[in-house]
Amino acid sequence: MSPGRTHAQEPPSLDADQVLDYSWVYSRTDDGIAFGSTGLGAQSTNLLSIPISFWLRRLPCCGNPPSPKVDEHKFGVRLRLTGVIGYADFDSIADFDIKSVDLGAVFPGIEFLFKTGENSMLRPYLDIGWGATSADSTNLVYGELGLRTEFVWPWKRWELGLEPRFKGGYAFTDIRNADLANVRISAKVDARYPLGFRIDGQTPDIGVYFEPSWYPEPISFFSPDGDEKTVDAQYEVGATMGFRFLAPMLCSLFRVPRLGIGWRFGDGASGWHIRIGGDRVTRLPIP
Repeated sequence: MSPGRTHAQEPPSLDADQVLDYSWVYSRTDDGIAFGSTGLGAQSTNLLSIPISFWLRRLPCCGNPPSPKVDEHKFGVRLRLTGVIGYADFDSIADFDIKSVDLGAVFPGIEFLFKTGENSMLRPYLDIGWGATSADSTNLVYGELGLRTEFVWPWKRWELGLEPRFKGGYAFTDIRNADLANVRISAKVDARYPLGFRIDGQTPDIGVYFEPSWYPEPISFFSPDGDEKTVDAQYEVGATMGFRFLAPMLCSLFRVPRLGIGWRFGDGASGWHIRIGGDRVTRLPIP
């Protein structure tokens, strides 16, 4: 987070407007339901995001019903709506006049999907929405422009993936905050292997992943004495479980989502990251 340059020796007059970088707090990377908890020193942030998406123009992928018309599509469009709730905790920083801040936001968005090959996809998106906190009734408008890419290769029975990502966001508000911009560059790599059985005719798999991320605008956290500590890079390792090509239906309503759990670390900040759904669009059948 990028708060104002306020230190422990100054009078205890800080509020959430000065210690939270809302563009980092509200920036969303995942398509699926995600819970993240990140902390360093005396500050921690816990967020739950719940997205809903609706296809305007379908692609022959990810559970869309096959048809001659859809099979010819190389370009798709999805509408998105993401809700975010959570809180930031500063309980052990004695000089702060706030102890915790409730967070909430709603972000409508649109995503364009360009199929650049049998095993690759470009996915630019734009989200713009409204956010608020419990501190002084703060309101803001947050916009984010990003690009997700997918490259997938088969190797024997393995499915190997590379997902470079770039996104930039900005919070538009009249609050006094030193830095309301957020830029993130990341590259996720993963490997998935099918298990030796089927469920409802589909093959489950397990996977592992590694995702380094860099922040040209460093994130900042606070130590117990109120000093600022910056985070320039984060790394995440984890495991996932889902279905190799097409997941079976759950209660005839939707397909079984992919599950993932990861651990973030780097520059002293660390925390858990749990996901339900949000798998990449490009998937390969078992050879």
